[in-house]
Amino acid sequence: MPDLDQMTIDELIDEFEFLGEWEDQCQYLIELGKELPELPEGFKVDANLVPGCQARVWFVPEVHTAEGATEIDIRAKSDAMIVDGLIVVLLTLYGGKTPEEILAIDPQEVFARLGLETHLVPQRRNGLHAMVRRIREIAESHQTAAAPAEALARPASPSLSVSAPEGPGAGIERLNAHEVRRQFPALLQTLPSGTPITYLDTASSAQKPQCVIDAETEVYEQYYANAYRGVYRFGDRVSRELEESRTKVAQFLGAGSPQEVVFTAGTTAAINLVANAWGRKFLKPGDEILVSVLEHHANLVPWQWIAQQTGAILKSIPLTADGRLDMERLNEVLTDRTRLVAVTGMSNVLGTVPPVHDLVRKAHERGARVLVDAAQSAPHLPVNVRNEEVDFLAFSGHKLYGPSGVGVLYGRRELLEEMDPFLCGGHMIERVELEGFTCAPLPAKFEAGTPPIAQAIALGTAVDFVTGLGLCNIHTHEQTLLRYAMRRLEEIPEVTTYGPATAHKGAIISFTMEGAASQDVAQLLDLKGVCVRHGHHCTMPLHSWLNVPATVRASFACYNTTDDVDTLIDGLQFVREKAAR
Repeated sequence: MPDLDQMTIDELIDEFEFLGEWEDQCQYLIELGKELPELPEGFKVDANLVPGCQARVWFVPEVHTAEGATEIDIRAKSDAMIVDGLIVVLLTLYGGKTPEEILAIDPQEVFARLGLETHLVPQRRNGLHAMVRRIREIAESHQTAAAPAEALARPASPSLSVSAPEGPGAGIERLNAHEVRRQFPALLQTLPSGTPITYLDTASSAQKPQCVIDAETEVYEQYYANAYRGVYRFGDRVSRELEESRTKVAQFLGAGSPQEVVFTAGTTAAINLVANAWGRKFLKPGDEILVSVLEHHANLVPWQWIAQQTGAILKSIPLTADGRLDMERLNEVLTDRTRLVAVTGMSNVLGTVPPVHDLVRKAHERGARVLVDAAQSAPHLPVNVRNEEVDFLAFSGHKLYGPSGVGVLYGRRELLEEMDPFLCGGHMIERVELEGFTCAPLPAKFEAGTPPIAQAIALGTAVDFVTGLGLCNIHTHEQTLLRYAMRRLEEIPEVTTYGPATAHKGAIISFTMEGAASQDVAQLLDLKGVCVRHGHHCTMPLHSWLNVPATVRASFACYNTTDDVDTLIDGLQFVREKAAR
């Protein structure tokens, strides 16, 4: 064991890299902690406790001044062995430095090289960051008045190294949908008559590949425990798997940090979180919220409700005759009073894909925030929230070939930091006293209670599945199916389709059939093994705009083929015959 007084941070990193495996590194941390000098009982008082740590941690600063220079040493101790090891890491990194030197240190590179951001369970990681905050507070309180401004700046948040997704058509590989389909056990079934299943309702919920089913099952069979609670083997693994899934989602979205990814119950829950935690705090009477007629009720009703609560005004972006956002008329409704623009990334009825990047740019010019409902777009179109400068984005796991009961809210870090919590209790707490509480750091601040553990872990597997196929490949395949389906539907004169040309929409077709109610069309298609959605699809205002009470919707995915389109057309011919009798 090295002499702690002589050890450098580089030597510590070298030892960790030599050990390689986390179990060995964890044991090394414990051994380091055993070498930490004991702290006299007189120093173990509440005034020296570090808030935000689950273990009790005491920091006692020792300030030395000589020849006008101030150096800070810290005596520290905890009541947990591994935390003592983490203290040794921090003292090695920060000890014996001036306040200005301490404030100039960005610990994230060191933590990353030691594996602490990856392997520590979140409660330990939160405690580690709480100790860093305490050290910085000590340094700030002993700064000299002449400290240069740049030395006072806090280090930038760590960023993921994420490449921007390629646009559709770049580096395309042909997707073999027949091979993909074999990975979905539900689609390998047949009706009692032997008729195969033709599933055309992915816009409502996608089927699940075997890898996702296995990932969720594995949690329950092999290591289920409550997350962020225990440091025993199951608890440690489930917490690490959750955080690994969070990192995958962050990379999938092009987020700046996993801390910008909040697990929710779904898109609806994510949008309601923003409406309450951001809207209630920042919207005032006379402020304007901008939506569109395309919106799903989940991205409309929360804003109607929050407008009623705050006195804000709800306005709508005009549509063109074919169901696109009329960007030429945007300035009629986007004003200096606009505080939020809430818009779909893809219409769940018309398939319309709004020009999100242009909308974000114009909204930001007016000082407005932008929320994208990506429930439909995330599974089908590449996204990079940093490149597109999106403020908030929400999507659901069950539409991305993942489990139901889990979704994601992405929010820019600075926005999430300034928002109030929505739900309180459990994991979102850093410290509680009878008089009040402080919130845990992001993203725990918005994850009160027990999360959807197995579902969130399996969502990471779904992200792996989608990225393995390639979103550009999926998009190209689906657009091929869309164009083919639109051509074939022209063979049935009784069918009327809605929405823009295929160049402006995703792989969703909504239609009506003369002489047959939408519910009858869907029911008769089911007899032929064709699964489609009928109704208003949670978009009543849009159907009022279309002047139809309901539509039938066929939506395509990576597992669909032209055979599925042909079966749909044959089924509609069958409906046509039935309706003519």
